[in-house]
Amino acid sequence: MTETLALIVGVLALFIAWRATQQVKALSERLAALEPARQAPEAPPEQAPEPAPETAAARPSRAWTPGVRSASLMALGRWLRANWIYPIAGAALVMAAVYLVQYSIERGLLSPQARIALAQSLGGALIVGAEVLRRRFAGTDPGARLVAATLAGAGIVALLAAVLAAFHLYAMLGQGATLAALAVVAVGAMALGWVHGPILAALGILAGAAAPFLLGEGNAPKDLLYGYFLLVAALGMGIDGLRRWGWVSALAVVAPLWGGILIRLAGAGEWGFAALALGVSALALALPGGTLIPGGQGAMISQLRQARPAGATLVAALAALITSAGLVVLNDDLTAPIALLALVVLVAGGTRHAPALADQVAIPLVALIAWIVRTGVFQASETAFLLQSQPMVAPMLVGLATLTALALLTRSQMAEGGLRNFWALCGVALPGATMIAMELMWHPTAQGLEPGTWAVIAMALAAFYTGVALWAARQDRGQGLRLGAAAAAAFAMIALALMLMLSLAALTVALAVLLVAAAAMDRRFDIPLLGWFNVAAAMALTWRMTIDPGLFWLFDDGVAGADLFDLLATLASVLLGPWIALRVAPVANRAWSQVIVETALVALIPLAEIVVVARLLPEDSLSLTAMLGVFAATMIVLAKVQISRAVLLPDQKGILWFRKGLAGVLGVISVVLMGLAISALSPVFGEGFFDLRVRGGPVFNDLLLAYAAPGLALIWVTRGQSGLAGQLCRGVAGLLLAFWVGCVIRHLWHGGQDMPLNRGFLQGELYAYTVALLLAGAGAIALALRLQRTALRRLGLGLIALAAAKAFLIDASGLDGMLRVGAFLGLGLSLAGLAWLNTWVEAHSRSRDQQ
Repeated sequence: MTETLALIVGVLALFIAWRATQQVKALSERLAALEPARQAPEAPPEQAPEPAPETAAARPSRAWTPGVRSASLMALGRWLRANWIYPIAGAALVMAAVYLVQYSIERGLLSPQARIALAQSLGGALIVGAEVLRRRFAGTDPGARLVAATLAGAGIVALLAAVLAAFHLYAMLGQGATLAALAVVAVGAMALGWVHGPILAALGILAGAAAPFLLGEGNAPKDLLYGYFLLVAALGMGIDGLRRWGWVSALAVVAPLWGGILIRLAGAGEWGFAALALGVSALALALPGGTLIPGGQGAMISQLRQARPAGATLVAALAALITSAGLVVLNDDLTAPIALLALVVLVAGGTRHAPALADQVAIPLVALIAWIVRTGVFQASETAFLLQSQPMVAPMLVGLATLTALALLTRSQMAEGGLRNFWALCGVALPGATMIAMELMWHPTAQGLEPGTWAVIAMALAAFYTGVALWAARQDRGQGLRLGAAAAAAFAMIALALMLMLSLAALTVALAVLLVAAAAMDRRFDIPLLGWFNVAAAMALTWRMTIDPGLFWLFDDGVAGADLFDLLATLASVLLGPWIALRVAPVANRAWSQVIVETALVALIPLAEIVVVARLLPEDSLSLTAMLGVFAATMIVLAKVQISRAVLLPDQKGILWFRKGLAGVLGVISVVLMGLAISALSPVFGEGFFDLRVRGGPVFNDLLLAYAAPGLALIWVTRGQSGLAGQLCRGVAGLLLAFWVGCVIRHLWHGGQDMPLNRGFLQGELYAYTVALLLAGAGAIALALRLQRTALRRLGLGLIALAAAKAFLIDASGLDGMLRVGAFLGLGLSLAGLAWLNTWVEAHSRSRDQQ
């Protein structure tokens, strides 16, 4: 009993010390206020400074910056420095209650029932004392509220400890009764928080959320706990919604949801967690703002850089984020997509008078696609089993997404300004994105769903989008973003249906036709969003040309390759489709989409030429070196596409760095491939386990693809560029073409494709190289005359000089007799003729410069 008396004396001493401290503080503040007035001379009334008018710069900014958060932390630090005694006192009181029970146990003074009653009496006494102190002194002395809150908080903890001791130590209560008692204490703490401040309310929320986990181990948690956590969230947000502390509502969202997540991991049901998630999200839309119907005003989360959203808006976003993430990660069956779609409808229907909450509908929309991706990647076998056992799961989800889209489109009609277009875009994107995500990640047709059924659903979506486009045309007088989004989505669904039903070549043809049709409709009706479909179609044609089915499908004329009709249809589609679309679509207001289509065409032209060369080769297969050359040429033209888009569309800063980085990666890959092709994996220098024989006849063989294709691709992509980068690329291209000529000559002199090229040199082969140098020099000089480039003329002279040096130093040693005479006679005449050509070109260039 000595400790009990010490506790009572400590409480009284704390109260007396607090009163003395408050009196001394008040006297000090009064003296500090009187001191400046005593020392400073009284200013004449006419000299008193007038208050400066408040300007926009002087008014506090509403921007949410790190400075605001730093100021809040500084304020908290100041409060703790000034009032540190209160939390210390509360902890001391709690420890006193614990030690009181421990003392009675050690001495065996009281029965278990009496010990529990003593702890409860102490907690009740502290709460009663706190309430008496608040009512007696809080109205006249603000500091009394802190002491009262300290005593009440200590009393709540003492009551919680008494209940847990009755359960764990003495088995006086069962699990149900203990949970009910803890819930009563938590509700009492939140109710006390109404009058004593946010700390007690937060303590009640934490105690209520933690109560189910303080009962010890047992069987799997019951789904009834989900309802219990929902009640805790409702009480916490309800109290804070009227008191408007803000952070308490955030705690009332996080703590119950975290409790729901933990019992879900422990084996509680999925539908119960989905109900809890929807319930907490619904409460968070309204209660933190102090109303039963959502009415959030001010800035949205997406406007965070312009203005700070209200606290209630942040709480609602936090609830939507946690619930959506929990559904994506924890729920594997159909409860997750159904709950996410229900959350979309909830936000759409509940934010009619709350524009600040509108953009939060994007959270469950993105979460739905994330759930489809997660189940397709990390639970592929379970998803496949679900689709095989229930083939109509995918069509059902598309149908639910379409019904949800109707709710979003209806919400669009109720909104105004930019929100109208936002809701419409969400409604248009939802069903199409759901179906495309399932097609990419789940592959329903490979799991038992009939391709015809899946294609019919895609066409049904296209019909739905067409109806939406007609509705939007009537509502918006034939213009606007809603019409354009629906029209673009209709084209996309038609393309998906064609992809599901048609062959590889027929799908490419269909994409090209859709590209031209969309461009023609854009010109006829002026629908800007169709430019997005044109962009997607151009990228799809590039994808089909390079990756799926790709270049090598076009190379082969076999069972798995493209026959002649497929080849011609594919090449005609990928070239004529973008070309016609560029001449059909308007130029002035679609410049960005035309840049995408035009750059795609720039890449497709050399790739089509590579395909033609590969199909004309007499061999059915390509050497490894030729494959490296094809890949390198592809990387070169794709890198050029990204560079051109970065240069021509500098205003798209969001993806500018991505384009430049991708171009760099593609360029590095092409350099590595060509390095391998001319060294370790070339038919001249390569040895080892690879078959590096040249496929094809003399001159026209796969050496064209190995070296000439990437060289000509470099020249193609750098045409018209006079800078250092362009000159460097053309220099590399010249080296590749020179290496190709050397390999062709070596192939001619070494007996065809069955003979290796890594043997010694023949005399005729050496002289052929000299002739090739002379021809290259003559060609460079002639080209210099046409292009008026002095550098080309100098290059030609250098090649001629190299040929002459080679003839005198290398070729002459292997010739004798009349062969040597004839060789040098031909060399002399050739050099003389080339010298005359060079003089004529130089004089002609000088006369043009003088004019």
